[in-house]
This record gives sequence, C-alpha cells and structure tokens, in this order.
Amino acid sequence: MIEICSLSYNINRNIILEDINLTLTDGEFAALIGPNGAGKSTLIKLILGFLPLQTGAIYIEGIPHLEWLKEHSIGYLPQHEEFNRNFPTTAMEIVLMGLVRELHPGSRFKSIHRQRAMQALALTGIAHLANHQLGSLSGGELQRVFLARALVSDSKYLILDEPEASLDQPGVKSLFILLKDLNKAGKTILTISHDLNILSEYCSFLICLNRRLHCHTSAELVNAEIIHKTFGDTVRLIEKDY
Repeated sequence: MIEICSLSYNINRNIILEDINLTLTDGEFAALIGPNGAGKSTLIKLILGFLPLQTGAIYIEGIPHLEWLKEHSIGYLPQHEEFNRNFPTTAMEIVLMGLVRELHPGSRFKSIHRQRAMQALALTGIAHLANHQLGSLSGGELQRVFLARALVSDSKYLILDEPEASLDQPGVKSLFILLKDLNKAGKTILTISHDLNILSEYCSFLICLNRRLHCHTSAELVNAEIIHKTFGDTVRLIEKDY
C-alpha cells in the first residue's frame, strides 16, 4: 500500500498541495483527476522521490518511501516523453533502459535482461516491433514501448502521467483495456487522466484533487457531470462512440 500523510508542498510560497491524506491499497486501479495546475504531477513526483518532501510523509508498504525506493522500483510512464525520432535506437533498447539500475558500473546488458525486455514488449502486445527503429513507430506503438519500459522492472506498482495524451479515442480504449488486464494480474496502478468516461469504465477508485483533496471514492459512485462542473473543461466527458 502507498500511504500519504499530511502532505503539503509549495514553490516560492505558492501552495501547490495542501494537507493531503490518502491511502492507495494494493490492487487498486486509481485515477487522479483535477484541473491543470491542481498539483497532480507534483503529487506523483513526490511519491516517486523526484521531489523532496517539505511537510508530511509518504510510506510504501509501511516504510518511508525514500528508504523503500532504495531497494525497490516503481514503474513510471511520464507525460510527453521527449526524444529525437531520428536517433538510431530500437524499441528493445528503449525498454532495456528500464533495467539500468540493475547494472554494475561498466557492465552491459545480458541475455536475461533482453529476455525480460522481450517479455515486457510481449505484455504490451508489441514483441514483433522489438528491433524496429523508434522513428518508424506510430504514436500508439511508441506509448506501448514506453509502457513496456515502465513494466520491465516487474514492480508491483505502476504510475502513469496522462498516458492517453497523444492517442486517438480507439487508442485510449485499447490502452486502458491493457492497463485493466495488468491490474487484474496484480499491478497496483495510479494514473493521471482527464477522460471521465474511460475512468468510470476501467478504474476502481477516483481521486479528485485541486490543491487539496476534494474527494476520493469508488468510480461508480461519482457523477461525471458533477465532477465536470467542479473541475471545468480540463476534465473531459467524451462520448463513447468507439
């Protein structure tokens, strides 16, 4: 479980997060929603240890999160992955980057690492693209490569920051079907998203954030139109026409 206790965060005296208390239990497929600037990305960066805590605490499996992260990893798919599409690298090589922390200084990837990378690519349905150059892949295929990189360490936790941002509606549905399958297989997932119809269909838990935690409840108990009125146009109500 991931437990957040009395967490606050500010930048130059501007409050980004205020008194956040939240428990994410094992096996959840949780979605974090809220308007732009609500602190969503900041919250997950604090969980991942990318930002230092200022006030409050985060525990993973009962251990202070920075101590836990020294020995374990969390799969992470960041928002708007930037790279040079002309750089000569393959899908396999990108996925292997998710195992860098397991290498000793000066050592190279071994066959066991490549086997694990291939398994992660297979899990996301793109094993046949392992040796393809990144520049030849579609947006949906690229997103699955980056998801495979997040999965290759075999962490029980997966955090995603707007994974559907570059996808069309069929691609979004395909991605969330895959994420739901991963969740059923044992992954605890936290994703930032804006598509309430998709979230209501696939997620088990909604966390509504706008600097403070406004509500956290089972997805089926949340009225999407009420949330839309609360959080504005940055939370989408997309017609289910796919």
